[in-house]
Amino acid sequence: MDRRDFLRRGGRLCLGLGGLWLAGGLASCGEGKGGAAEGVEIQGEGRPVTAPEVEPHACELTAVRGEDPAAQLRAALEALGGIERFGLRGKSVLIKPNAAFANPPEAATTTRPELVGEMVRLCLGAGAASVLVLEHLLTDLPEPTLEANGIGPAARAAGATVRAYGTSRPGPALSVEVPGGTALPRASVLKEVLEADFIINMPKAKHHSGAVLTMSLKNLIGTLADMGAMHRVDLHRAIAELNTVVRPGLTVLDATDILLTKGPGGPGEIAHPLEVVAGRDPVAVDSYAATLFNKRASDVPSITAAEGLGVGTTDYASLGFRRLAV
Repeated sequence: MDRRDFLRRGGRLCLGLGGLWLAGGLASCGEGKGGAAEGVEIQGEGRPVTAPEVEPHACELTAVRGEDPAAQLRAALEALGGIERFGLRGKSVLIKPNAAFANPPEAATTTRPELVGEMVRLCLGAGAASVLVLEHLLTDLPEPTLEANGIGPAARAAGATVRAYGTSRPGPALSVEVPGGTALPRASVLKEVLEADFIINMPKAKHHSGAVLTMSLKNLIGTLADMGAMHRVDLHRAIAELNTVVRPGLTVLDATDILLTKGPGGPGEIAHPLEVVAGRDPVAVDSYAATLFNKRASDVPSITAAEGLGVGTTDYASLGFRRLAV
């Protein structure tokens, strides 16, 4: 290798490592840095995603404490009536984790890979035809980011297809009208989200510099091609409005470790509730999870806004809420 080639390759390596560092500690999309409108590819009109109807159950919300995330997930789903209740046989399932940062799970900035992997296995075991794990990142280093946080290898090992888009290539989307939307009249929803039969939202509970907390409702920003659009308007209202047109059938929130400060990318102060929270109502999930930060739903404007739009209820106790330990 001659000197010129050495310098060229060295420069590429430095750029790659520098980008990965940014992927691990990027300040936040809450500061207007997420998603680039110029790269968005809108391929037509789409229709809102509705959550499939299921038979009511005595327990619609549960929080399971323990030190084995996979076992906690299994216990949570059992408390909700079992994964078979959701009718996944023959269906295409899309899982949306929080995988945006190139940090190890211990940094409390991304969904634990054990949870994602176990959910993939459970879906396939329940007869799902396919499982896609999808994320829209805040950088242009999808594979190194998913490798660093462990979600990519865990999901693939469990049998899922993994797809992650970066900022300059956010992936094809359809424009979905948000009925009555004031902050977000239209949403650029990724095609994979609109094509899935069943969506599972798997957020991480953590502090967020722009949204107070990022949990279930906020995590759906990653289903958009133009994430930046959310930050050019009233973010709290836009989050609530987005959740009226993208409605997962199940939410599983990772509160095993939670980032208390410097979110969403950290590093910051971390607490260890050791909880996995699951339910069909994202407003209820977030309302309970807010208490882990010593906050109420009213402290997080997007939660109360979503309740006002009919997305769910902040009265999580009314859903037969159960706390378990495994």
